[in-house]
Amino acid sequence: LPLYHDMGLIGTVLQPMYMGAHSVVMSPWSFLQRPIRWLNTITKYRATTSGGPNFAYALCTRKVKPEQLASLDLSSWRVAFNGAEPVRAETLAEFADTFAPTGFRREAFYP
Repeated sequence: LPLYHDMGLIGTVLQPMYMGAHSVVMSPWSFLQRPIRWLNTITKYRATTSGGPNFAYALCTRKVKPEQLASLDLSSWRVAFNGAEPVRAETLAEFADTFAPTGFRREAFYP
């Protein structure tokens, strides 16, 4: 999420700052170029909270190749927020099914 968007600013800058938590910020352009970068970052930093609009989850489902799943560990992801546009149940289901082998839990979704 861009930092000029309320969900990006509050969720990735202000809330972690208020809580004294670690935050990793990624350029939206970097995500759009290679959606797996988001998931690699969650894996690398053992992120517990991350999210974006519905299209971000759909893009990951479409663009991340099956052979790339082996490099991901999304088991630390506890809150996968989804908003800023209509949240589609089918997108959540497809993402959860696709990334279940990486440790992603459907219960992490927070639309």
